[in-house]
Amino acid sequence: MRAVGMKLLCMLIAMLFLAACSEKQAEEFAFRKVLELELIKLCGDADKDCGEAVKTQIKVCMEKSDWRKYLQNQDDQAEFKRFTTAFYACIVDKNGKPYFHVKNDE
Repeated sequence: MRAVGMKLLCMLIAMLFLAACSEKQAEEFAFRKVLELELIKLCGDADKDCGEAVKTQIKVCMEKSDWRKYLQNQDDQAEFKRFTTAFYACIVDKNGKPYFHVKNDE
């Protein structure tokens, strides 16, 4: 019975958290988490430093790469390239070398 109470409490806290967030905050959280999970998957299990870099740098890198502009223009291929190039170049190792690169099809 105690486990059921804890689950209900967790659900209540989650509902209060989501209700307290603005639409923009919820949008940013969702976008950040999707990116974070995908990048950590790309890092692989062997590179723990890469995963930590993603977790600690992702929010700043989203801002630097103007992720909102990308979301407003998702169908624009030039905007996609601009965002991904800026965003991936921002996630760096201790020496400042990017972990990720955008593959040029040109």
